[in-house]
Amino acid sequence: MPQNNGGFLSNNSISIDDALVSFYRMLRMNPRPSIVEFGRFLGSIAKKKQYSTVVSLCNQMDLFGVTHNVYSLNILINCLCRLNHVVFAISVLGKMFKLGIQPDAITFNTLINGRCIEGEIKEAVGLFNEMVRRGHQPDVISYSTVINGLCKSGNTSMALQLLRKMEEKGCKPNLVAYTTIIDSLCKDTLVNDAMELLTEMVDRGIPPDVVTYSTILHGFCSSGHLNEATILFNEMVGRNVMPNTVTFTILVDGLCKEGMVSEARCVFEAMTKKGAEPNAYTYGALMDGYCLNNQMDEAQKVLDIMVDRGCAPVVQSYNIMINGYCKRRRLDEAKSLLVEMSEKELTPDTVTYSTLMQGLCQVGRPQEDLNLFKEMCSSGLLPDLMTYSTLLDGLCKHGHLDEALKLLKSMQESKIEPDIVLYNILIEGMFFAGKLEVAKELFSKLFADGIQPTIRTYTIMVKGLLKEGLSDEAYELFRKMEDDGFLPDSCSYNVIIQGFLQNQDSSTAIRLIDEMVGKRFSADSSTFQMLLDLEFHDETISRFMRGSSQDGLCKHDGHLDEALQLLKAMQERKIEPDIVLHTILIEGMFIAGKLEVAKELFSKLFTDGIQPTVQTYNVMIKGLLKEGLSVEAYKLFRKMEDDGFLPNSCSYNVIIQGFLQNRDSTTALQLIDEMVGKRFSADSSTFQLLLDLESHEEIISRFMRGSSQGRKMK
Repeated sequence: MPQNNGGFLSNNSISIDDALVSFYRMLRMNPRPSIVEFGRFLGSIAKKKQYSTVVSLCNQMDLFGVTHNVYSLNILINCLCRLNHVVFAISVLGKMFKLGIQPDAITFNTLINGRCIEGEIKEAVGLFNEMVRRGHQPDVISYSTVINGLCKSGNTSMALQLLRKMEEKGCKPNLVAYTTIIDSLCKDTLVNDAMELLTEMVDRGIPPDVVTYSTILHGFCSSGHLNEATILFNEMVGRNVMPNTVTFTILVDGLCKEGMVSEARCVFEAMTKKGAEPNAYTYGALMDGYCLNNQMDEAQKVLDIMVDRGCAPVVQSYNIMINGYCKRRRLDEAKSLLVEMSEKELTPDTVTYSTLMQGLCQVGRPQEDLNLFKEMCSSGLLPDLMTYSTLLDGLCKHGHLDEALKLLKSMQESKIEPDIVLYNILIEGMFFAGKLEVAKELFSKLFADGIQPTIRTYTIMVKGLLKEGLSDEAYELFRKMEDDGFLPDSCSYNVIIQGFLQNQDSSTAIRLIDEMVGKRFSADSSTFQMLLDLEFHDETISRFMRGSSQDGLCKHDGHLDEALQLLKAMQERKIEPDIVLHTILIEGMFIAGKLEVAKELFSKLFTDGIQPTVQTYNVMIKGLLKEGLSVEAYKLFRKMEDDGFLPNSCSYNVIIQGFLQNRDSTTALQLIDEMVGKRFSADSSTFQLLLDLESHEEIISRFMRGSSQGRKMK
């Protein structure tokens, strides 16, 4: 055995057993080797990651009276921290003080790191301060360790403060410190702040590496800022920082999530040319992109390419494909992938089974759902709440109530407590099957079991009670819902209004409509249709549609066709919409970029004999200017006055803002003079545009004089 001074271990390749023999020989030697040699011995054992052995040997040294030094105790502290025994490591620090051994920077850095790993950041900061108090100058490792701990515990602002303090104390931050904070800022969705820190790094001569760039790229992609991500990617390559597989995967995933699958494919193809080999996650990101884009055949091709190139698919790869097929209701292909997984000796996980079960539930195959559930349990996998919820939803929706209740009982026997989502499914299922008393019993059980209901729970109950004709009970629960601290939402109001309309209680329905409109909630198309079918008068429908428009049909592009259909239905039933509703519709069309439809609706006003208002003209002018049709907007502005509708303050602000945005300052100036002459007030948006465009001082002062005069007149 290679030895040094008659017993010291100097060959790292020998076994631990031989090392222990060597150690005990050292203990029995007379004279005994110095603590320096014992320290080297402990260090060599620690390098083999035999941390428990080091702790045991240190205890033996104490028994044999071997006096430690700072080096040997630092090794012991490090091993205890590695074993997650930080409290014992702290006690070694106390032992050092008792023995009169002065801890050094390594001692404190090791303990600070141990505290950070445990998540005890307050204690880590305390040790950092103790280190300074004892006259040790924290080094870059000390600062970086605390910065990392602060970031991991979500204290990014404190980490940033420590970075600044580090600089003040003359300790230059390194790449690790900067990258750690950049990563934390990105996780806090403060990507612009992360970019500022990146610029600071470069300015201070600290070159970012691939990890730094990849971190910010991930931040941009996660927040949907693909353009900024692409610019940063190009900057990275321009600085000769070569992207790796992780970088490319981030970009592929980001593009796919934004529906840019073709662009993602180009990046995917480019990465192999750059020498970065795609991994299972890269392939998975691209497959997911194709699945989201309803291109299942392309997704399948990517899976095949993955196998052909020797990259073994993982469970997640199959989960992505199974989910894609289930969403497209191609259940047989999804099930065939489950078989393929077994052939490739890949064990499906809970997600695999839950996804398939959800797909089967959607196409009405509850028996297959149950069979799959049994297969899952027999394979040793434990169903989670999501699995139970999926299966119960399928059973309830297809009338298998007895099986659903049996499953609930079996779930509780397995010590899995149902959550509110699961109870909502069951209560709704019971109402669906006409089991009123069971539904009410389940609702009461929530409170007995200490489970907090949600607005959806109350809405399900109200709907179920109304379906059973129990209007009074439903109304009472609707009011109790608010008393219990659950404010009814748009869905709750639509449900109860529809219920009272179906139960022929129009007076209560109208009261609830007024209440709903007052709270600015949206009506859905089913409620509108019921009002139309029941031939409610113009004022009721107009009231409802105006209230709904605040956040409803006309504010969302996807509902505009529905809004137009409702308008047509009203006219067919001789219910004439008023100018307020027409103005709402015109504005909605402009918001959705449907210029021609908006213009057609405006023209139709005159043919239908409906008198526009100043607000109608303002909406039209604003919409035309937004589309860049300045000349047409100006003509309409002049025609408005000719038609007997005098422009108001809002009209002038709208048209002036439009011309400023379209860079026509000459016309804007003429209109400003005109507005000032009529003593109308300017609003803050108009002022801001003037300031942003750095327009002539005289224009702004003239406008402000006019605005102030207008305010005085008021």
